[in-house]
Amino acid sequence: MLSRLTVCVSLASVFVGTESIRIKWPSQLPFLQHGVHQNVLEKGDGMFGTMGPAPPRFGKQIPQEERDTWKVDCTSKLTKHECIKVVDGRNNTFWQTKVTRESIDVLPHNITIDLREVKNVNALSMRPLPDADLGGAVAGHKVYISRDKKAWKLVAFGTWFGDVQDKFAGFEPQLAQYLRLEVTSATNGTEYVRIVDLGVWATDVPTPSSLGLGEWGPTVNFPLVPVGAFIDPIGGKVISFSSYAHDRFGQGVTDHTTLTATWDPTTYAISQRHVRETNHDMFCPGMAFDVNGRMVISGGETADQVSIYDPTKDEWTSVAPMKIARGYQGSITCANGKIFIVGGSWGPVGLDFGDRNGEIYDPDMDTWTKFNDIKSEDIQTHEDWEGDYRADNHVWLMGWRNNSIFQAGPSKEMHWIMPTGTGAVQSAGIRGPANINPIRHDRMCGVAAMYDAVEGKILAAGGAPSYNYKDSNGAIKSEKATREAHVITLDRPNEEVDVQIAGDGGMHFPRSFAHAVILPNGETLVVGGQEEPRVFTEDTPQLTPEIYSPTENVWTKVAPNTVPRVYHSFALLLRDATILVGGGGLTNQLPVNHFDAQIYIPQYLLTSSGSRATRPIITETGDPTVFPGGNLTIATDSEIVSASLVRYGGTTHSLNNDQRRIPLTLKEVGPPYSYSMLIPEDGGVAIPGYYMLFVLSAQGVPSKATNVQILVSPEYQE
Repeated sequence: MLSRLTVCVSLASVFVGTESIRIKWPSQLPFLQHGVHQNVLEKGDGMFGTMGPAPPRFGKQIPQEERDTWKVDCTSKLTKHECIKVVDGRNNTFWQTKVTRESIDVLPHNITIDLREVKNVNALSMRPLPDADLGGAVAGHKVYISRDKKAWKLVAFGTWFGDVQDKFAGFEPQLAQYLRLEVTSATNGTEYVRIVDLGVWATDVPTPSSLGLGEWGPTVNFPLVPVGAFIDPIGGKVISFSSYAHDRFGQGVTDHTTLTATWDPTTYAISQRHVRETNHDMFCPGMAFDVNGRMVISGGETADQVSIYDPTKDEWTSVAPMKIARGYQGSITCANGKIFIVGGSWGPVGLDFGDRNGEIYDPDMDTWTKFNDIKSEDIQTHEDWEGDYRADNHVWLMGWRNNSIFQAGPSKEMHWIMPTGTGAVQSAGIRGPANINPIRHDRMCGVAAMYDAVEGKILAAGGAPSYNYKDSNGAIKSEKATREAHVITLDRPNEEVDVQIAGDGGMHFPRSFAHAVILPNGETLVVGGQEEPRVFTEDTPQLTPEIYSPTENVWTKVAPNTVPRVYHSFALLLRDATILVGGGGLTNQLPVNHFDAQIYIPQYLLTSSGSRATRPIITETGDPTVFPGGNLTIATDSEIVSASLVRYGGTTHSLNNDQRRIPLTLKEVGPPYSYSMLIPEDGGVAIPGYYMLFVLSAQGVPSKATNVQILVSPEYQE
């Protein structure tokens, strides 16, 4: 195996005046276009075969003959390492910011490319030096575009991982002549920056008008593939994670750790963390928030471990392991504040298809209790060609009245689960009206979301009879994804539920590996997915999201995007009522790794002309900690007509069981723009935990959210 000591290199130049700081530099490398599958085998910290990001799906890198005409400006440069080097097409030259014996030009550093003409650009690519981890490679960054070099638009920002792979800052195609990269931090904490190459990608395909359909905002670049994510309910930061490595996972790997990246939406900053203290690779876990806003992550790659993130302390701790080791399980917070888990796949020694019964975690006592009569085979699917390995993956679970749990799927038969005593499972009927579609199917990797907890309304959509449409050899083994969608209405536990078609026959597009995100106004965004589900592929992606309106019973196509969000992607509602959609991939075998996320801005935040709508503002909040049946009081800066609570959730593998929306009835009290609202009395409707409180104007514009914590109802306390 190659190492930094055996690769032939020539010593080259981080210059301090006329003296060089030792680095390693491959001699006389030819110019390489940023390729689709380019593995760089040697890097400074000894890691080999890292997988770079997926290149832009549309467009091409602008060729060298055009790059030769470009003009490049920068805020700092060193003699013989001027900024024009980043577009000269050579891999043995580079731009370096100024370092002398007397001084060093400090961050931030800017470099601006003039394309000499307006183009429909959609990505900036960056190539670091081969010793990127030793210092000087771009880490923190912002990318701006402009047509006139006067008005600049932020299109991407974030932090790149410090390896030798080419980096991309992709964004939705937009017209520009100028691109600017602002470097805010560098690897190993250096103040200087070195870049071998900057490439610009452009497409001839015209960008369709999305006026009135919402829009896609800037791209957030992460130093890992964000397979799972959740929002810190205290600080509002987005915490994402991959596996033991930033670009891959590995069954049987003994490094039981997890890489995380935290984005602060208020500052644009992204910090990195390697969670070693819990001895837990959290890839493919169960996820649920407890009543105090702590994220409980169970199993996954390290199948018996359980880790808790405490946002008040910014700490990860290891807690009692599950009774049954598992990954791919369903997880949900119950009315009594305990966390229930059922199903899954592998055990501590690999693929173990034995006992995957339900069990429940008591956060106060740090104990797990197993239910002998809640068996995974009672709720599993029966059509997946991969059999037991897939039969009870990613179970759709919803906490409900009387401390019950409703299992909405992905099996076609739905169930009530009672997590008391030895447990009980009872059929709730078959999903889908038999008079409309008598042949009903399992819907693995579909989505489900409780958009109206007061009325017990759940939207279930998409999925397929099998996890994978084809096997590893490309042979068709099952059916494609469906566009079917249903509204499930819950009433009393242990009774058959009502199921109706959502929309005119369902969604516009068939989808597996998609995501459902509940919006403050009661609508649900479904985004991403593909028609032919197959892990680590991007065939037949669905690039046009759609929103379901329950009041109109209509699906509406919204602004399309250009990045496939399929297997191992995520989507989350943010506090400002936008949606973060990202990730996908996490493999060192195929070029499908997406180290980024995009911000979707729904039309409710925009005027008819596309400018930002005026939001109502919550100016005061009474006691934000309430019991079910309690009263909330707020004051706003203007008149509002509705309000809702949306529970924080964590998402991975198309599953976000925790999210639910509680519509609230407003009552005007006291001074103008002062309101009170009652929390539902039943703790199975108002599941304990942290919620985002949104208020909406008469025009339907939501406020930024403020926090509300609902405590465990006294009737469910032991």
